[in-house]
Amino acid sequence: MFFSMTGYGRVEKQLSNYYLVIDIKSLNGRYFDVIPRISESLCIHENKIISLIKKKCIRGKVFLNISLRPNNQSDNLYKLNNKNFNNYYSKIKQLQKALDKNQDYQPTIDHLLKVPEIFEPEDEVTIGKNSKILFDCIDKAINQLIAHRKIEGAEIEKDILSKVKIINNDIKKIVRLSATTKAKELKKIKEKINLVMPELDLDENRLYQEIGIILEKKDINEEINRLNSHISLLKDFIAQSNDDIGKKINFLLQEIIREINTVGSKVENVKI
Repeated sequence: MFFSMTGYGRVEKQLSNYYLVIDIKSLNGRYFDVIPRISESLCIHENKIISLIKKKCIRGKVFLNISLRPNNQSDNLYKLNNKNFNNYYSKIKQLQKALDKNQDYQPTIDHLLKVPEIFEPEDEVTIGKNSKILFDCIDKAINQLIAHRKIEGAEIEKDILSKVKIINNDIKKIVRLSATTKAKELKKIKEKINLVMPELDLDENRLYQEIGIILEKKDINEEINRLNSHISLLKDFIAQSNDDIGKKINFLLQEIIREINTVGSKVENVKI
């Protein structure tokens, strides 16, 4: 069974004093990589969260966003952070003094609103003893992600198998065309020799030996056999459910392309 590396999951949970939102998405990636954006109060659980994702996702670039905010039922969601405000205001005064400005400068509201962390939640929102709820929600979001990966993976598997069928049919055509090509090639070489050197008396055995060497260089039986072997192995890999199936298939596809290129460089038949 195929699993894509792209997927998405989202879980929202509203409790008595906070609102929990978990977003998780994944993209193609050669290795496993998590980029977390987690509320500060949840950072203590970060390693455990990443371990849970790695256990289920194995590969891909995963973006995780967990926000924890107060319920909108509260009237006073935020308060002024006096420490940050006073620090910012004192820096303005220092800058004014350093520039030797006599006129007293007062920052506008627009300037103050741009100051980072000048406001903070009225009450710090923490998960508290509800860490089980947090991990249950994360687990649900991951399961949604995996379900998405599975659906897309099934479409990829279907597409690959259809392409394999086309390649199999083309290989049969190449085998049929190459069989007739050998006879035509032999006839063509003999005609060229007679045309260039009509009076030359050549030993028949020697002639066929040289022609055999030429035809051997153009023979594609070995490449066809390897192609059939690679495609058979590819089907076996697709039927498996190993976690590293993508790496195996990627290697096989490279080998298939290599054999196809070799066939193309050896034959002169345009139809092939």
